[in-house]
Amino acid sequence: MKSCPQCARSYPDNEIFCEDDGAKLGISGAAPGRVTTLMADDEAAARTSASAVECPVCGGKAQPGELICNFCGTRLAPDTAEGAASPTVTPSPARPTPETFIPASDRSPSRGFQTTPQTTPIDEAAGEDAGRGIWGILGFIAAAIIALAAGGWLAVYLSHKNQPPQVAEASPASSPSPAAAASPTVVLAKTIPIQVTGDLAATLQRDPKDLAKVFADNNAGLADVYRHTLDSSPGLSDGMILRLHIMADGSVGDGSVRISTSPNPSLDAEVVKLTSGWKFAAATGVGVNADYPVVFATKDADVPGIEADLKTKVASLGPDEAPEYALSPATTPTPAEAGGSPAAAPSTGEAAVGPPGSEAVLPASEATPSRRKHLRPAPHEEPLRERVTTELASNRRLRRVQAYTTGGNVTLMGKVFDDNDKLLAEQTVRGVKGVSSVTDDLTTDTAEWAQNANAINQQLQGAGLSGVTAKVIGKTAYLSGTVKTQMDKERAVGVAQAAARVIVRENLIRVEPGGLF
Repeated sequence: MKSCPQCARSYPDNEIFCEDDGAKLGISGAAPGRVTTLMADDEAAARTSASAVECPVCGGKAQPGELICNFCGTRLAPDTAEGAASPTVTPSPARPTPETFIPASDRSPSRGFQTTPQTTPIDEAAGEDAGRGIWGILGFIAAAIIALAAGGWLAVYLSHKNQPPQVAEASPASSPSPAAAASPTVVLAKTIPIQVTGDLAATLQRDPKDLAKVFADNNAGLADVYRHTLDSSPGLSDGMILRLHIMADGSVGDGSVRISTSPNPSLDAEVVKLTSGWKFAAATGVGVNADYPVVFATKDADVPGIEADLKTKVASLGPDEAPEYALSPATTPTPAEAGGSPAAAPSTGEAAVGPPGSEAVLPASEATPSRRKHLRPAPHEEPLRERVTTELASNRRLRRVQAYTTGGNVTLMGKVFDDNDKLLAEQTVRGVKGVSSVTDDLTTDTAEWAQNANAINQQLQGAGLSGVTAKVIGKTAYLSGTVKTQMDKERAVGVAQAAARVIVRENLIRVEPGGLF
């Protein structure tokens, strides 16, 4: 064992210098001044110690040829001459940065003393500032991303929250009129072309494409007329041949409905009235007749079927057949006006009628456009439609009946109270002079009430309320029968009012709880 002569710390025999103060170790327990016999290793160590270089800063010993002190890290000066015992070391002007000393327990004896660079406080502060700067930038970017995401989510949330609530559409069974009038379709038939007749020179100037463009420009007005008609006649669909007499200046002289698949005087009158205000391009010569094949449908899927029915009727339409509806009633021209003999004059009588007091207009088939002449009926000759309307209005029970004429045929539309009033309307019209036949399209209040009552009873059966029956008079429903609980009695009212447009005025249902089994 060896010990340090200054601090008396013990070391193994293979150690030479004290790790604490760098002093040369001696033999433990040796007397001062005693000559110690050294082994071969000790002799080599003694020789090495004799030629060692002393650090000018800490006094530590370094091996010959080492440039850095193992204790303080000071750069050592090289030997000035070979074999010099005390080399001169010139210290550097600036003291090098001290390095961290590694304890003996952390290093192996074979490696000797090792050092690791020590970080100065200034370098540590700079590193910490740089780290804080990088983390600060990353934190700011993360906060900005989170803020943007939160703002986007809030905008989406508010946009959905501020949207108006969607109202569920009523089913066709409970609300036929709004559903039918929601999207009416008014188009020209695809398989029936627009026909232009009249003077040849004038006809050539009226291109069907130009006529179709005028129809497209005014189609919105026809859709409004059709929508208004659906308010009073839900589910009505029609196909008609609309004839317009186009004057040379582009105005419409008169209009008529030659034929239709579902005769309706209200729709015919509104369509003819509206189209009489259309404006076409001016042309030379005389006026011409333009026949438009128009289809009115509640939905697009019905258009082909209506068009097929219209095409069938057009095939059977004669050139001299009177129109179903005209803007003004037509009268039979005299032989001089027709340009022929009395035998050539047609004997069809009244072709069509219009509003009372309107002028008579000759059909295109009975006179050429150049010789068309507006006539007024004789004061003593009242049009057939006016005579029929006067007779119907004279009876209070028939004042809701409407009529229009095609020749001697009278079509009745509207509503009466019951089947007795319906029969009365037919008898009244047949008694008018000039009527040859009657088409009865009237509906009755009692039939509508029975239909509503039947719909309510079916819904009650489906809801498990088989003991309840309903009777409808007008817009009022009356319930009667028996149920087992008060809740079923109240539920029957809701079922009835949902099945038809009625209000339950009297609820005469009795609550009779059933037996235990």
